Amino acid sequence: MKICIERSDRMGDMILTLPVIQGIKQKNPQAIIHVVASKKNVNICKQFSLIDKTYEKSTSSSSFNNLIKSITAEKYDYYFTFSPGWFGLRLGFFSRSKFKSSLILQSRYKSSVFSKLGQIIFSKLFYSLSLVVDRFKSLNTNNNIHQTKMMIDVISKSGLEIGENIKTEFIFSNVLKLNKRKPVCVIHLSSKWINNYYSEDVFIDLLKLLEERNISIYLTSDETTKNKFSKIFDIFPVFNNPKDLLKNNENIIICNNFDFENWTSVINQSDYVITPESGCTHIASLTKCKLAVIYDSDNSPKNIKNEYAPWNKEYLALETNDKGLNQKLLNFI
Repeated sequence: MKICIERSDRMGDMILTLPVIQGIKQKNPQAIIHVVASKKNVNICKQFSLIDKTYEKSTSSSSFNNLIKSITAEKYDYYFTFSPGWFGLRLGFFSRSKFKSSLILQSRYKSSVFSKLGQIIFSKLFYSLSLVVDRFKSLNTNNNIHQTKMMIDVISKSGLEIGENIKTEFIFSNVLKLNKRKPVCVIHLSSKWINNYYSEDVFIDLLKLLEERNISIYLTSDETTKNKFSKIFDIFPVFNNPKDLLKNNENIIICNNFDFENWTSVINQSDYVITPESGCTHIASLTKCKLAVIYDSDNSPKNIKNEYAPWNKEYLALETNDKGLNQKLLNFI
């Protein structure tokens, strides 16, 4: 049996799909599973041993046509598209898979019969199964619409057996070995830290208070960091080369623009991870660290938690407008 799963969006979405793949393999050990992934997600897929082949999404017409040829040649028994948008639906249409299934999520912010209407009609016409979820209604009636749970529902409704209570452990190699003199706390410098409720100066106050806890603090950056943070790059030492961490004697450092393998190595060896809701949340969810996740209070935090909470991982959930945020993070350590 050959299965193709399209998950060509964000890093967190891919990690929330890993328990689904693991659940399929648990009940169908001989199944061959291929994944169509975004550029960011390819790194995750290639290190998850239960994925037999990974295709990378490309937006160019020629690359899409080549991908169609590759997917068609595989002659899949099942094709599942879980990412929002038309890319996965179009790819599935051309895939010639025996059984095609889609997951279509309507708006979580308002009730509208027109939300994703075109995609719904398309999938009803050309797909064997289309699970349409009215997120606004479901969230207001406290239905369980966690991303992983919804994908499991699609697999199950498609006639495949799947294990449901799956815990995926860390899947990445520690290419970088930290010289740990004391407990390590990773704080991810997503731009989501800085908002109407929380400033860079307050963040610096938090770092100074944490420094008194006798821990090493590794600040990891991403492409959004420089948009909101500037002062900390003048205050704390910046490490651009991961190998230089072995020589580090500072309590607080910035791990600047580490590649994926080195970044995940740092997270995997940390004792604590503090991060706004982001891909870092889900990378950390695969580790044994204590995890604190900060949700944007202006972006339906309760709903985001319901849909994207780390799967089978205990964690501390906080919100950006919490006036006691720094104290709660101090208590977390």
